[in-house]
Amino acid sequence: MKKKIFQSILRVTIVILFVSLMLITGVLHNYFQKIQNQQLKEELALAALGVEQGGSSYLSGLEKHNNRITWIDSNGNIRFDNQADITKMDNHRDREEFIEAIETGLGSSSRHSVTLTENTVYEAKLLSDGTVLRISM
Repeated sequence: MKKKIFQSILRVTIVILFVSLMLITGVLHNYFQKIQNQQLKEELALAALGVEQGGSSYLSGLEKHNNRITWIDSNGNIRFDNQADITKMDNHRDREEFIEAIETGLGSSSRHSVTLTENTVYEAKLLSDGTVLRISM
């Protein structure tokens, strides 16, 4: 009898532990995703200011880091990318974040990047010259 009670308590404890772990993981994932999106927006604002003032020379002077920066003309053609060869990249005029940035000034999306072969979060901003600066992580 004691053995059955012990096994029942153990099973319930394991189930509660597993459910708690899943709940905490979900909450933390959402929290860190919000922080990541906020950091991307802040970095995009700073990079956009740099491009507005310095153009391509500003982008060329940036050190390589984890975030990908892409400068796109108003037709969707790539003018600069810090992680990929722009001659091998497709036109970006049909990308969700690009369209949204052209229409509203700011755009964002999340999808699988074919170029980098990983899931990526994108933030884009329309610049005063009609080009779009995009940052992704």
